[in-house]
Amino acid sequence: MKRERDLLSRKTTIRPALQKHVRKYTLNDKLRSITAILGEEAQNVIDWAYTEAKRRIAENPNEKESDLGRIVYELIGNEAAIILVKENHAKGRLTTKIEVKAKTGLKVEMPVLYREAGLRHPQEARNLRHNLFHEAFHALIMHLFPDVTTSVPSTGEGLTPDLMVEHKDPEWTISVEYKGYRSITLLSESEVLKGMRYQAAYGTAWLVTSTTKSVKDLYSKSIHSKDVIKRGLSRLKHIYRRRAYTSEQKENRGIARKGISHLEKQQDLDMRCKLWSAEELLESMKAGKPVKGLIITTGFEFIELLKAAGLNEEADNVLRVMKLPTASLHSDKVTSVRLIE
Repeated sequence: MKRERDLLSRKTTIRPALQKHVRKYTLNDKLRSITAILGEEAQNVIDWAYTEAKRRIAENPNEKESDLGRIVYELIGNEAAIILVKENHAKGRLTTKIEVKAKTGLKVEMPVLYREAGLRHPQEARNLRHNLFHEAFHALIMHLFPDVTTSVPSTGEGLTPDLMVEHKDPEWTISVEYKGYRSITLLSESEVLKGMRYQAAYGTAWLVTSTTKSVKDLYSKSIHSKDVIKRGLSRLKHIYRRRAYTSEQKENRGIARKGISHLEKQQDLDMRCKLWSAEELLESMKAGKPVKGLIITTGFEFIELLKAAGLNEEADNVLRVMKLPTASLHSDKVTSVRLIE
């Protein structure tokens, strides 16, 4: 606390443009917080930010002179956020978006901020799993159906599967959802319900997973959401009550607890649909009329589909997603900062 008071007492020259922006948006407390984090380098960072902001305005026709104060503030806030991440990391703490907003007033993408700090955010690795899976599935669908078009629905537009696949002549559409887990993770009723909602909205929903354990074999050809919820709660509560000794048991117990909460919130759902195999779906797509229902493909089934199509590198990537823990997964070819759009 004394160190922070000492930093705040140091004289830092705030130029008019930054001062105007801070006053307009009542950011005085945030600016004090930023300069405290920057410490002895605060003045140097502010001077650099002015030079950098003027360069951006000169090079970008969308930026105006009146934006100078805002750009300077964002630059110094981002530098403070980077230092905050590094300091927290040194203490073994994860920096949250809420903490960055509270101390700098900025909304940031945490994986990007961590990368700027020379570190790796856990979300980045989760996104990498998703994107490796996306690359593999996209290669498969384009190999099997070269004339389809694919699109990624934007969040905020209602139901948002990971991918929409459309064919023009004949005209058909299917929705696809990826679940890039480690193989020990159980695909539970919660994911089945999500697939059922996509099926109700789009007619055909393909749930492609990297897990080897799925509840799909517990259900008949026709499924009802109320039965899925009832049986799911019974099964998950049984798993949750078991003692957990190994890391796999503990992980499955945590998944069960989360699944119970999710199912309890959806007990009013009343949907029916049919379960189909991936082979049945692909044959119907080739015939020009995809089956209406939910298709669940587990990890090894997906790998076999990829290998049959000659996509061995993609099959190896899916196997890596299945086998490797989050911290060990990496790729030189696939982006991991954002979900592929």
